[in-house]
Amino acid sequence: MRLVLLGLAALLAAGCTGPRLDPPELVGVFGESGSAPGQFLQPMGVAIAPDGTVLVADTGNHRIQAFDARGAPLWSFGRQGEGPGEFRRPMDVDVDATGQIYVADFGGDRVQVFRPPGELVRTLESDTTPAGPIDGAAGVLAAPGGDVYVADFYGHRVLRFAGNGASVSQIGVPGRLFAGRLHYPTDLAWLEGRLVVGDAYNHRLQLFSPEGDALTRWGGALGWGLRGSFPGWFRVATGVATDPSRRVYVADFQNHRIQVFDAEGRLLAIFGSQGSGPGELERPTDLDVGPDGRIYVVDFGNDRIQVFAALRGT
Repeated sequence: MRLVLLGLAALLAAGCTGPRLDPPELVGVFGESGSAPGQFLQPMGVAIAPDGTVLVADTGNHRIQAFDARGAPLWSFGRQGEGPGEFRRPMDVDVDATGQIYVADFGGDRVQVFRPPGELVRTLESDTTPAGPIDGAAGVLAAPGGDVYVADFYGHRVLRFAGNGASVSQIGVPGRLFAGRLHYPTDLAWLEGRLVVGDAYNHRLQLFSPEGDALTRWGGALGWGLRGSFPGWFRVATGVATDPSRRVYVADFQNHRIQVFDAEGRLLAIFGSQGSGPGELERPTDLDVGPDGRIYVVDFGNDRIQVFAALRGT
């Protein structure tokens, strides 16, 4: 019995090493509940364009809004519907190096691609997917090299497309516990030639090769899919982003916080706590890092974006 208890204690301690960097300072807040320009209804995704424009998936208002770095509204596009350029709960947004905007149209089971400020270019639809239809496009990543990856929420997998919209492959299969198994994935990021998947309801991150080989798992006890509130553990890992310093940022949804790791999965920083005050978070869903290192966090439950200073240190 003693050996069993010691083993359980070691398992629970896995991933609990404390953060090494101080939490970043809050430097800005924008948005409030509503449907007017600059207001949000259940926002879920954010991306920073190469020119610094902040793009927000204003999910409940079925639109994408663009802001300058200070949070002033610039333009928006989209409305509720199923036609070209319309959305049914857009959950995520990404921007490629040329400025094209990729929108994960969750209820529409597709990704729509636009030129700013909202000119439709093409659509990645379910009938172009030999692996089967997209079933809830929760996250999208325009990867270096031109491929597009889609987090297929209800399909429990990631779909890889060529830049022209042709389906290439499926990454991951439905499941729990083991490497390569996904359970309601929600977001994607790129880290030194590796695909980082927010394996949300397995409460972990999984890293894959671009072709789909499972490489490693982060979060909790050895990445086995156990949820928790210890440092390095997650309770629904909904959003993921990376920066040029090889850091990985995670929106830890039900823990109401952001956790930051280095490229090997070692915990660097934790910030945020539940609430509605400055710097407090209510179920953060996504985040991105701007060219200046500032961290833009989607504060879903408070209908706003909070901006934090760049992390200091390595």
